[in-house]
Amino acid sequence: MRRKPPEQLAVPMSSMIDIVFLLLIYFIVTAREDIPEAHLAVNLPAPGMAKSGEVKPKMLEMQVHANKLYLQGSEKPVAEIAAMLKYLGSLDPDQTVIVQVSMNARATDLVTALDLCRAAGLEKLNVVTLR
Repeated sequence: MRRKPPEQLAVPMSSMIDIVFLLLIYFIVTAREDIPEAHLAVNLPAPGMAKSGEVKPKMLEMQVHANKLYLQGSEKPVAEIAAMLKYLGSLDPDQTVIVQVSMNARATDLVTALDLCRAAGLEKLNVVTLR
């Protein structure tokens, strides 16, 4: 009696290829391209307590809300804020600007505020969030 040679098990390649293509399509569709962010220099507070004898320089406060910009607490149009910042920047280029951003503000609103400061020659910017 002759023995039969053991049968080779065939691996179903068509189903594996289908799964590979489905995974490939999934990763192509769900992949997000990184958006290059503007490289902004942000001044962070130093650790530790401030000395009581230090004189704090006057700072400009700008608030950013959804489609609204406030300078020193009053809402103004973008053109007027740009003119005021240019004037204040010409008086003191080392002027510090605190940009307070609301939670409902869009990124474009913040970028507009930072662009206005840069156009006015103001380089010392502090960005904080409003609560």
